[in-house]
Amino acid sequence: MPARRLLFLDAASLTAYRWASGHLHYEAEFTPDATGFEAFGEYVDKARRSLFYVLADVAEEGFQIEEVPYVQGGDRKALIRRKLSQFFYGTPYALAVSLGRQKAGRRDERMLYTALTRAPQIEPWLTALRMAEGQLAGLFSLPMVAAALPPLLHAHMQRFLLVSVTHGGVRQTLFDNGLITFSRLTPLVTGSTEEMALTCAVESEKMYQYMAGQRLLSRGSQITTHVLVHPAQISTFRETCVDTGSIHFEFSDLLALADKVGLKTPPKSTLAESVFLHLLAKRPPREQFAPAEDRHFFRLGQIRFGLRAAGLTVFGACLLFAGRQAIEYQAITGRSADTVAQTASDRSRYDAILQTLPKIPLTNDNLRALIGRYDNLQRQSAGPGPMYVAISQALQESPRVELTRLDWTLGGKGVATAAPATMAAVAPAPTFPAKAAESVELHAQLPIGLASDPRAQRAAVDVFVENLRAQKLNVDVLKHSFEADSGKSLKSSADAVAQIQAPQFSLRIARGAS
Repeated sequence: MPARRLLFLDAASLTAYRWASGHLHYEAEFTPDATGFEAFGEYVDKARRSLFYVLADVAEEGFQIEEVPYVQGGDRKALIRRKLSQFFYGTPYALAVSLGRQKAGRRDERMLYTALTRAPQIEPWLTALRMAEGQLAGLFSLPMVAAALPPLLHAHMQRFLLVSVTHGGVRQTLFDNGLITFSRLTPLVTGSTEEMALTCAVESEKMYQYMAGQRLLSRGSQITTHVLVHPAQISTFRETCVDTGSIHFEFSDLLALADKVGLKTPPKSTLAESVFLHLLAKRPPREQFAPAEDRHFFRLGQIRFGLRAAGLTVFGACLLFAGRQAIEYQAITGRSADTVAQTASDRSRYDAILQTLPKIPLTNDNLRALIGRYDNLQRQSAGPGPMYVAISQALQESPRVELTRLDWTLGGKGVATAAPATMAAVAPAPTFPAKAAESVELHAQLPIGLASDPRAQRAAVDVFVENLRAQKLNVDVLKHSFEADSGKSLKSSADAVAQIQAPQFSLRIARGAS
């Protein structure tokens, strides 16, 4: 974080302080002349990286309260700009503060317009800051900073008058429910304790008369006045500031207030600017008077700080990612070492087991060739399953054929490459290899109703043979379902009927070796 430097501006001088962790350190004081402005520019140039907060405590300050219609956006900005130019023409140090909306009627917004009306008193200091490229965080007035005190005085829900003393004079600020409505400064001549006490009493009475004339107070009412006093000087103030029918004085311990706000450099007298400067550094108000051009380098500093913060965030994320990757790398390295050790252990066990096995009377090459032949045999002997599946599909497409027996043989003789003469009408069978890897001798029968119809029997067998060949099988007819031999004797019809049986036939089915 950049250092914070607080500049207290009054009618007589500008005093510079450095704030750090609740401590306020005096650094320099500059007079409002050419020499003072030049020295101030050199001071800013040396502390260019710091943030500068200007606290103005001057008498030339205006306040106006007015109720306006509640608007938003561009209309609100135009309304505020027009009102400020009407009330405080000729000064760029003006702003508007919302005091809330009314609870009845149109619910108009109550606005406080305030300004530092003597611009030539402030411009030289801000110009010197701008020329030295100082980062001006803001220009604030003392009443704006004092707005943080009502809760600490337990009077934030009351209408009261706050009186404080600084090098600029005696400041009287009117609060209504914790909000500023008016403030004025009375300069001091000698700065003695007696003058301070007398001025507090006299100016408080004048302030009461002014507020009653402005109808901020009803006549005959009494208002509480909180006076910030150092314990060493409180007796003088008690003797001078006596209660009247219009004013009731309450004296607040300045040292206790400084401790409550966290100021670690307590004030040595009733002069309370150190408390206000500490409040400014710790909790700066949202509103400030400086124009945008005077805060140009402050905005650049904010952008620079944001970029650095983003860079640090990205760098931190990269470090975290790199750390995670390093941890994972260490874990992987450890697992790899464990795997290598386990592999070496397993290899040792494997070698030890090999040593216990009986020696095989074969060389490695012969053993490898033997295993190769065994693998080929295993691939060629898939069993009868595939051929049975193909036969079953052909049987499903030939419902007249009824299977009676199957004989499966591995490495049997090949099937004849040409169909027998009795099968001349069937489409030529495919050419077989010289030696089939497997073959099946199939025995089947036809329905008994076809026993007297050799032509229907032949057609049924031919269809079945074609279905088998469609399954890429080699087929040879071993025995037909009827006898066509002319040497057989003829029998009477009565004997033939008695001996009618279901027509049976046999096939040899083979699959070529792959």
